Amino acid sequence: MAIEERGRPRDNSEGVKINTCNLCGEQCGHENAPNMGLVNAKVCGGYFSTPGNGDGALDDMTLYTFSMCEFCLDWLFCQFKTPPQTNEYHMDGSTGTAEVFRPAKQRVQEDVWRRYKEDFFREFHHRSAARGKKE
Repeated sequence: MAIEERGRPRDNSEGVKINTCNLCGEQCGHENAPNMGLVNAKVCGGYFSTPGNGDGALDDMTLYTFSMCEFCLDWLFCQFKTPPQTNEYHMDGSTGTAEVFRPAKQRVQEDVWRRYKEDFFREFHHRSAARGKKE
């Protein structure tokens, strides 16, 4: 896939836009849930952000737009020195108490109630290989 195509939406068979993960190159979701993960995220370099000429690594006042699938987000969270805060999200917009972050692989291994473990690990290994990282 050409680099300029990564992260751009594509139509599925029903004309629904499905974004591509900029990290692994796979789709962010599937036909029933077409945009799962961090889709069309935007970040802008600050005024003093010019690399080699300022304090940051992003270019001064440049907008970056990207998408990441849930598998790559989970992988990214595992790289953090300080894990992300996690809370159960309620449909009314409220959140439950903070919980300790557990990587998806650990949750699937530990939680008895998860029924599609083989499917998860098949996709987990596929996305890891697409990222170039063997797990």
